[in-house]
Amino acid sequence: MAEVAPARATQPDNIREHRWWTRAELAVTQETVYPVGLADLVAAVAEGRTPERPSVLTG
Repeated sequence: MAEVAPARATQPDNIREHRWWTRAELAVTQETVYPVGLADLVAAVAEGRTPERPSVLTG
């Protein structure tokens, strides 16, 4: 697995922490998670509902 490189992010100054999340954790967290909409996309893909077109997730 590749190392996480916050410096390669588009807005590295906003990164406070990085870690792995379970689907359940993403669904209920009160923390700010970027990109916005990530939890819904992960859940859909895990359920076999892959988007027909690339999804644009915004911050």
